[in-house]
Amino acid sequence: MTAVAVLGASGAVGRAALELLRSWHVGPLRAGARRPPDVAGVEPVAVDARDPADLARFCAGARVVLNCAGPAIDLVDTVARAATVAGADYVDAAGDDALYAAVAAATGDAARVAVVSAGMMPGLSGLLPRLLAAQLPDGERLTGYVGGRDRFTLTAAVDYVAADDSFGWPSAAWRDGRVVPGALSPVTDLAVPFFAEPVTAQPYLSTETARVAAALGLRQVEWYSVFAGQRVLAALRAVPSADDGGHRRAAERLCRAAELDLFGQRPYQSLVVTLDGPGGGRTAVVRGTGASDLTGAVAAVTARAVLAGAVPPGVWHAAEVLDPVATFDELTAAPAVLLAAVVADVPAADCYEEDVI
Repeated sequence: MTAVAVLGASGAVGRAALELLRSWHVGPLRAGARRPPDVAGVEPVAVDARDPADLARFCAGARVVLNCAGPAIDLVDTVARAATVAGADYVDAAGDDALYAAVAAATGDAARVAVVSAGMMPGLSGLLPRLLAAQLPDGERLTGYVGGRDRFTLTAAVDYVAADDSFGWPSAAWRDGRVVPGALSPVTDLAVPFFAEPVTAQPYLSTETARVAAALGLRQVEWYSVFAGQRVLAALRAVPSADDGGHRRAAERLCRAAELDLFGQRPYQSLVVTLDGPGGGRTAVVRGTGASDLTGAVAAVTARAVLAGAVPPGVWHAAEVLDPVATFDELTAAPAVLLAAVVADVPAADCYEEDVI
């Protein structure tokens, strides 16, 4: 029996997940894609994720199906349904509340495990606040910065530009148990701890972060998407509405803008999350080689946890079911992670250095 079948194994996220699973000697492994990679010790399977017969053949005999294919807005619960019919557990590197609901409906009452949102964001972005809360149980105020300079794959860009209000609320904040629309404004030329350059911070409260705030009983949350270049921001401002039918063209523009912002620079993604309370503060930082690499690492960690029986039956968001301490420790050793640490009360001036890259 195949231990983990990785769908989308020729893409950036799937390649990263597959390599990490191989390095842990998880196996047997199966790699699925239209043109599957030729990797030693891995069974290649040519599969079109939109073809039901292909999917059934790919999922057959797998203990865990790890979906790294996309765009998620097109596939929705298609792969989850095939995994359920095959009797496999399911992990999705993408996801939001809408996908969670679709996967819950697809898996029904089957006594299987399904985990969505097993990526960098959502996923790691929800785990870090829980990691801090384990060390600072009286924490009340959460601040997060996520972003950097990075390239977009076309698949990721399509999902990004097509995101609607099921993912969250631009400019919103969390105050005393509720979402407050329009509470925050963008900040330009901002020095953020552990970012090696000034950035633009766009406030965005995701549904994941709102769930974290409610679960931890936080009084205040401010969360920002961080951009180190201006071309990606300009491309995002020009994204058409859903009824314009221009998502793919907008995604292509976003990919080009990201390449221009990245020119002459090393790609990186950073997550810097601070929890403050009466007893002081803690900051968790993860700096990685890119969003795809970090997403692949989180997806691989999640698949291994499911395979090991560490996740109970049911449908879960990754950040709400994975052990935050154990997961963080595992990620620190992943090749995609350049820096991972939890620090206490570090002033921004002490972190704003070129050598943290």
